[in-house]
Amino acid sequence: MLGGTLLAAVPLHTAAGAGGGGDASDGDLVEMEAFAVPIIDGAKLQGTLHFRLVLEARDADAAAQLASDLPGLRAEALLAGSEFSRLRASPFLAVDARELAEEMTHALRARDDGIARVLLVEVAARSA
Repeated sequence: MLGGTLLAAVPLHTAAGAGGGGDASDGDLVEMEAFAVPIIDGAKLQGTLHFRLVLEARDADAAAQLASDLPGLRAEALLAGSEFSRLRASPFLAVDARELAEEMTHALRARDDGIARVLLVEVAARSA
C-alpha cells in the first residue's frame, strides 16, 4: 500500500553552489539518494519505508560542505529513518510525513548546522 507521497516542485541546484543566492529562502539544495528502511513489528518484517530527502543549505558554502559530507549525512538519516520506522511506521497506515520531516531535520541539523531545513520530497510505506 502506498502510504503517502509528497512531491516538491522546486528546482534543484548543484551542490557546488550553482544555486540561487545566499539566504535560506533561495537556498542551495543538495539532493540525497532514496532511502529504504525495514518496518519491523516485534521480530517480523512488515514492510519497507521508502523516502527521499533534499537538504536546503543556508548558503553556497554550506551546500558545498554538505555535498562533501553526504556519506555521513546519509548514515545519520538512515539511523533516524530506522528509528522512525520502528516506532511510527506501518505499511497499512499513511505515513506521518510532517513528523518524519521534523525528525530528519532535527537529526541532520545536529550533525551539520549549515542545513536550513530538510525537505521530504517523497515517502511511502509498502507491505512485505
